[in-house]
Amino acid sequence: MIEKITRPTLLLDTKKMEANIDFMVEKADRLNVKLVPHFKTHQSKQIATFFNERGVDAITVSSVQMAQYFVESGWKDITVAFPFNRLEVEVINGFIQQGVNVKLLVTDAETVSFLSDKLVGHVSLLIELDAGYNRSGVSTEQTDKIKAIAREIIKSENTEFYGLYCHPGNTYHSDSIEDTKRLWADVIKKTNTVREALSGIGSALIIRIGDTPGCAIVEDMEGIDEIGPGNFVFYDLVMNYLNVCAESDIAVAVACPIVAKNDMRREIVIHGGAVHFSKDHLFDKDEKKFFGEMVIINETGWSNIIPDAKLVSVSQEHGVLKVSDELLETLHVGDVVGILPIHSCLTANLMGEYLSLQGQHFDHM
Repeated sequence: MIEKITRPTLLLDTKKMEANIDFMVEKADRLNVKLVPHFKTHQSKQIATFFNERGVDAITVSSVQMAQYFVESGWKDITVAFPFNRLEVEVINGFIQQGVNVKLLVTDAETVSFLSDKLVGHVSLLIELDAGYNRSGVSTEQTDKIKAIAREIIKSENTEFYGLYCHPGNTYHSDSIEDTKRLWADVIKKTNTVREALSGIGSALIIRIGDTPGCAIVEDMEGIDEIGPGNFVFYDLVMNYLNVCAESDIAVAVACPIVAKNDMRREIVIHGGAVHFSKDHLFDKDEKKFFGEMVIINETGWSNIIPDAKLVSVSQEHGVLKVSDELLETLHVGDVVGILPIHSCLTANLMGEYLSLQGQHFDHM
């Protein structure tokens, strides 16, 4: 396989990926919550079949465009987990006419009224809540506003009040597993308080929470009906550094050719830069920024992380690895090394396709 690699290539270990999927499917079943996985990480119709084979029939996406891609692949129950963009209502109408069960996120009553006027059929709506992440959603403290949105939803024959959606993305900045559990307990309490406040407006409302750290770590999911994690399908260095996954769970690596060496600075230049990895980064023990960890690609996949070999700089196409003297002697121009990504979602999006260890090519939307 490695002999055929001539440019940056996103390698996929399907065995690791399947183990990650199995873990989350089994956990959801054990804790009696429905898994509605977020496909924003892999964005691949072929990878989607691994979920379908395990009984997953409802999915989450991050854009209407992504929903189109998976509708074309045959998926019929799709949540667009992004505040609804009114300019795309005609695409939603197309989904309705194709018999797709569409679920949308709303954060204001005016958008609900707009949908009521423009839709040609039925959609389900979730009110997006903000329980402290401060990205999007209605604050769980704004009960009157949430009630006003809910009342607008149930007024229309075209909109069903499905439930409440919350993404506690602040778990990605947790200091510990216990901190993640604490954040989730707080989110569960706040979202259920909102559900109780809506008891006279909506009936049997679903609460869905979605983020990989919480979904992977938390065992007490009492009060939650659905979970929607995405990153767990591949994991990445962020998840490893948060102790959410083991290094051996990371299912993707970017194979990058070595194109130059600088003996004086103990640096190796690879073809692999910001257009392949993004500029997401972590900090090492000396608080120095890095953009990936090096592994050695072999016949069965790749090695453990190689100490003293970090991707310390990325520009558009260039990547610079700072390495030990021993590695500088061992690695040569023309070799191919692997880089574990900081953020697999962005790396997959930038790379645009996958090559499995068995030589299969998987599409990316």
